[in-house]
Amino acid sequence: MRNKLRAIAVGTAATLGVLTAAAIGAAPASAMNPCDSDNPPDYCFTDPGPTPPPAPAAPTNLTAPSVLQTSVTLQWTDNATTETDYLIQRTPSGMASTMLTAPANATSFTDTAAPAGKYIDYYVSAERCDSSTGLCSTSASVHIGVGTHQQPANPIGTASASQWSTASTYYFSGWAIDYDTTGPLQVQLIGDGTVQSTVTANAARSGLNTSYPGYGDNHGFSLYATKSAVKGNHSFCLRALNVGGGTDTDLYCVNYTTGGPPSAATNLKFANTGTSIVITFTDNANDEIGFWLQRSTDGGASWLSVGSQYPAISGSGSTGTATDYSSPPAGTQYRILMINSYGNTPSAAITV
Repeated sequence: MRNKLRAIAVGTAATLGVLTAAAIGAAPASAMNPCDSDNPPDYCFTDPGPTPPPAPAAPTNLTAPSVLQTSVTLQWTDNATTETDYLIQRTPSGMASTMLTAPANATSFTDTAAPAGKYIDYYVSAERCDSSTGLCSTSASVHIGVGTHQQPANPIGTASASQWSTASTYYFSGWAIDYDTTGPLQVQLIGDGTVQSTVTANAARSGLNTSYPGYGDNHGFSLYATKSAVKGNHSFCLRALNVGGGTDTDLYCVNYTTGGPPSAATNLKFANTGTSIVITFTDNANDEIGFWLQRSTDGGASWLSVGSQYPAISGSGSTGTATDYSSPPAGTQYRILMINSYGNTPSAAITV
């Protein structure tokens, strides 16, 4: 009986040793378990919480149909069906970004607080938000860069001139825009420094709105101008009148010369040599082709050409000389007749 009890004790000790060894071997697995201290746990998982909704489809075809001084209009194609709004990120050069929003299903947005005179990057994306979780997802963005106009601004534009059916008339045409307004400007015709007429630049001018989006095509003008009939140098200028801050702008100027008969000679003097009469005078013309010395013995009722000079005396203000190789009676009158392609001009007569 004693031996049997010893065997049971030995068996019990062996069993405890096996259990102890098993427990020691199981300890590392229990220490690596991230869920709890049970060894081993029946179930183990971590709750990830709510997930963001799927992102909506991204917009495409972003354009800027209007770019003014402090206002930019954007347009895009709405490809989304699950968006809750649109996000518009405005990033001006050298300035911080600003996030703006447009409602769901929007296809355009006007930024009325754009900074003037800046290059601005715009990024537009669709956003979907889950009201129950407060989580949002955004689509890929579409980008466009624009340049707003300075403020205030002077008028800009161009003009050209062509001579109409006669050499006495000019035909002018052109366009004018002032960034301070989208309305039409007034354009003045300035002749020799004096306003001669004013037209409104509101005619269609194809392609203007493409170059200046938002200002429209109706900023063209045309007009006729008659040259001065007064002999001499003249000018025409087309001046766009400023709106708001800034100054008027001359769009185009042209100079022209009106021809006419030469200026008359002055300061006639004579010398009687006994066999001839020598007349000296001041030449006031610079466009004559020559002159005639004329005399009258009937008090100026008729004149006889008795001497001439071709080509003309060079320059204006020089002294000319003409000689009548005869001995006219006392009381004979002389004059100088200046000649060019436009006509001739007699001087005042001198009596010898």
